Amino acid sequence: MKKISLLLCLVLLLSVFSSVLAEETIKIGGITPLTGDLAQYGIAIKEGFDLYVEEVNAKGGILGKKVEVLWEDEKGDINEAINAYNKLVYQDAVSAIIGVATSKPTIAVAELAAEEGIPMITASATAIDVTVGKPNVFRSCFLDDFQAKTMANYANEALGVKKVAVIYDNGDDYSLGIAENFKKQAEANGQEVVAYESGSAADVDFKAQLTNIKAAAPEALFVAFYYTEASNIMKQSLEVGLNDIYLLSADCMNGIETMFPDDSFNDLLSKLYYTDHFAADADTENVKAFNESFRAKYGKDPVNAFNATAYDAAKIMLDAMEKAGTTDFAAVVDAMKNSDLQGVTGHITFDENNNPVKSAFIMNIENGKEVFRAVQEP
Repeated sequence: MKKISLLLCLVLLLSVFSSVLAEETIKIGGITPLTGDLAQYGIAIKEGFDLYVEEVNAKGGILGKKVEVLWEDEKGDINEAINAYNKLVYQDAVSAIIGVATSKPTIAVAELAAEEGIPMITASATAIDVTVGKPNVFRSCFLDDFQAKTMANYANEALGVKKVAVIYDNGDDYSLGIAENFKKQAEANGQEVVAYESGSAADVDFKAQLTNIKAAAPEALFVAFYYTEASNIMKQSLEVGLNDIYLLSADCMNGIETMFPDDSFNDLLSKLYYTDHFAADADTENVKAFNESFRAKYGKDPVNAFNATAYDAAKIMLDAMEKAGTTDFAAVVDAMKNSDLQGVTGHITFDENNNPVKSAFIMNIENGKEVFRAVQEP
């Protein structure tokens, strides 16, 4: 009997010890696509966020505790994202949420987070509705309207483009948003929008729309599709004879070079200009240090802007927790609202809708690699 009692005591002690250990970490829930068509975005977000957390933990953590990130794969699906949120918040009891990647799943999760008041930040979702009316939801990337207007201005001022065409995904809010804002700014600039065509991400053949665009004789085509579909559109633009025009876009083109594994399309890619959140070849000490840390951890260079925006998202969130002196939801949210810090994507403060006031970068592809061309201040 004494042996059994001793065993029970040991079991109870181990249980208590495990509970104490569990309380010694600050848990953050990560929701992002780690598999599927959007995995490139999700993996980049995880890499950047994990890197900053690792650096913080190496210095002792925050509030005297190490930070633990619990990642869930939402596979680019709204229902999967909602299920991941419910698990992390109600089962794992996380103190904050990082995610999601694309706008629709992010909005769905943000609506739930707003009900609980849990601090949430996305590194990549750029639709306006992500943060509007949700005082606890933030983003470390700039907005769709800002980057679309920036590209229209760059095409007008730097490239001398006066006649533009647009092709967009009529089933995607992000695509529709950047297309509409590009068109609006182009018209405000006095540029002529000679064609405004739509399709679906599920389409394989865009030649009908591209033939209409060719007939309108634009000097540039704004492609408001994610890079997988955009690669088809770009290749088919050559097939219909749209050989000598600029191709313009937004951060949805991040990673487009991976869809052209050989150099046979280098000339086509050289005509592409798009907005992005980060330039790995920018000559600043912050960027250089980030590149070195990233290379040391992952054995590669950061090639996706979401590596950087996620790194900054982690900095914003953990800095706020440290300044708040607690993981209390309301206190952390208040500290995030008052963020004023230098990230690897620029100096960051927040506006009244928790959107960052920061710079945009104009990128181009040269010999199959992303190249920084210009910076556009807010």
